[in-house]
Amino acid sequence: MPRGTLITPDGTRIAYRTDLSPRGPAGPPVLLLDGPTGHAGDWDDLTARLCEDGHRVVRYEARRDERATEEMRGAAAATADAAALLRHLGLAPAVLVARSEAGRTARQLAQTAPHLVLSLILLDEPPGACRNDDAHDTHPTLALRADQATPHDPHTLHEAIGEFLRRTGATRKDAAHA
Repeated sequence: MPRGTLITPDGTRIAYRTDLSPRGPAGPPVLLLDGPTGHAGDWDDLTARLCEDGHRVVRYEARRDERATEEMRGAAAATADAAALLRHLGLAPAVLVARSEAGRTARQLAQTAPHLVLSLILLDEPPGACRNDDAHDTHPTLALRADQATPHDPHTLHEAIGEFLRRTGATRKDAAHA
């Protein structure tokens, strides 16, 4: 599992990990985004299963900007961080899997930089997070509630994600990235 650090234009350090199947990529890259209380390690089981399917999986410790007192300023920084990481690693377009508050980051990234996003998988978003003017209109989106699947139930979550990727065609060889 290669590790790295990205330094954003504002000087924030973002530690990330990449995982890839030993067989090489057979599907699009996947960026895992977690809410403010989550950690990259929370995705270990799901990462292993996605790698078995041939996906390159990237996870990182999201910015915990204590100085961002305005909700939107913090959300804008989180979106910029995710975009910078995808560009830095050359992984666009990617499937974004976001849990909790990170769903906002995923949706904003899909709206502001649609070329970086292949599809969205939103897990346990807070009530009212989805809006009519959302990225759901332009990107295939799967939304699951916590009682349907969570990172703590990797088997069920993996099945739901795998079915969604097959259904949307995101597992085709021509969607693979090196």
